[in-house]
This record gives sequence, C-alpha cells and structure tokens, in this order.
Amino acid sequence: MKITNSTNAKAKKSGRSEANSKSTRKKMNALEKKKIIASLTLMDDLFMQVVLEEQACTEYILQIILDNASLKLKEQRLQKRLSNLHGRALVLDCLCTDEKGLLYNIEVQNSSAGAIPKRARYHAALMDTHTLKKGEKFSKLPESYVIFITDKDVLGEGEQLYQIERVIRKSGNLFKDGSHILYFNTARQGDNALGKLAKDFKEANPKEIQSEVLSHRVASLKEGKLDREGEKKMNVLLEKYRKKAVEEGMEKGMEKGFEQGKNHLALLVGRLLEAGRMDDLKRVSYDEDYREKLLKEFGL
Repeated sequence: MKITNSTNAKAKKSGRSEANSKSTRKKMNALEKKKIIASLTLMDDLFMQVVLEEQACTEYILQIILDNASLKLKEQRLQKRLSNLHGRALVLDCLCTDEKGLLYNIEVQNSSAGAIPKRARYHAALMDTHTLKKGEKFSKLPESYVIFITDKDVLGEGEQLYQIERVIRKSGNLFKDGSHILYFNTARQGDNALGKLAKDFKEANPKEIQSEVLSHRVASLKEGKLDREGEKKMNVLLEKYRKKAVEEGMEKGMEKGFEQGKNHLALLVGRLLEAGRMDDLKRVSYDEDYREKLLKEFGL
C-alpha cells in the first residue's frame, strides 16, 4: 500500500489530536481535583481526618466544645478500629487521651442516621470495653466523652451543644458513671465561641476560618504548602473520595455526567460539576432527600 503525503499529514494530525485530547483529560482531572480540594470543609469526614493529624487542631476543637482552655492531649489515634466479642467492628474517627487520662472520641456525622442516640451509646460501650484491662477494677474506667459533630440539629431542640448525662430520675441527681455524650450542632452558628467554631467547620476558604490553628492547617493542605509526605496524604485523601464515589455509585456519574443518557444521577452530577456546585455534589452522595430535590430542580 502506497503511503501518500496526505495520509502522513492525516496521521500526524490524528496523533496530535489524540495527544491534545489526553492532555486535556489530564488538565480536566487536575482541575476537578482542585475543585474538590477547594470545596472541602471540616464537615467532610475524610478531610477532617487529615486535618486532625495535627494534634493541636484536635486539642483546640476539644477546648472549645468542652469549654476547657487548659485541656492538653497526651496522644491520639485516627481511624481506630474497635470490635466487640461478636465481631461487630466500629472505626472511630478520632480517639484521644488527655494528660489527666480522660478519653475522647470525636465523630463527624453528616447523616442523621449516623448520629442516632443508640450509635452514641455503642461508641461509649466499645470504648469502655477496650479500655479496661484484664483484672482491673471497674473503678479504673476513665471518664469518657463521645462527641458527635453534626451537620444538622439531629436532636431537634435547637441547642448548639447537647450534653447528655445519666440521671437518677426521681431526684434528678447525676448518676456519675463518668460517661458523657455530646452533640455539637454546627447548623446553629453565632458570635460565641461555639458558634464561631460551627462556622469554621463549614467554611471552605481557609482565609475565612476564624481559628488561627485551624486556618493555618487547612491552608497548608489546600494551598499545597506541603512536604512530600503531606502531598502523599492529600493524594490518598483524593483516592479515598474516588473510592467513596465508586461505592456510592457516583463514579459513573462523574465520568458520563455531561452526556445524555438514562442515568439521572449521572446527568445530575454532570450538571453540578458544570455549575461548580461542589458542596451539592458531595451532599447528593449521602442525602437521598436532597438528591431528589436537586433532580427536580434540574428537571431530571
């Protein structure tokens, strides 16, 4: 077969077109990553875990929620896996101990279903089970705090901070078993310390975060002021978001959202990406009611 100059030209043009297409895809991927990173807030549990790797951030959050400026942490463990005798496992977002031996579990809960009272009870029970060593007296159990940081007012009474304690019903006196459960409602913001912290939890722009320690940490993660280890952690974070999207059936929507088709979710994700509505994009992955609302909004 004779190869003409015209054929060569077409081949070269095709090669350049394919290369440009690959380059564009890479740029789009990088752009999407930037959009995701820019939209992250402390209410994103995966991002929160990376933020809390700086122990000073965990310390500050506990100081504000518990109104204890002198609180100092001795150690903390992120994504600590605990299981009961029947093999029912639970992964704690953040488990830490202060200098006095008090135990804290911090959980970020965007879904109301993930913050039901019985889940808080189970967290407290597992912490107790894994704290007391064989042969130790029950009096050795440390005082413990399970803290749910919620996107909405899960308990529905309009409080910024719910402090749940066991009481003796007739007298109203505290049972004093050393177990405390707290719900921090970030939907209620204000000018007090808790209200400002609630606002910081939902702020994507590090320059608008009022807490200096949180602002500095978020800025360092978002603006790329990281060492090689820090960059690796952010790449791991983005990979976790991708896997989360796969698990929730979102990846197909990410890839085909701009194309016409029968997959309404894919079309919705495409529209949200196109509009730069990253907060809505994340929310539809876990909030079914909100997803239906947006499908109606876009006529899908």
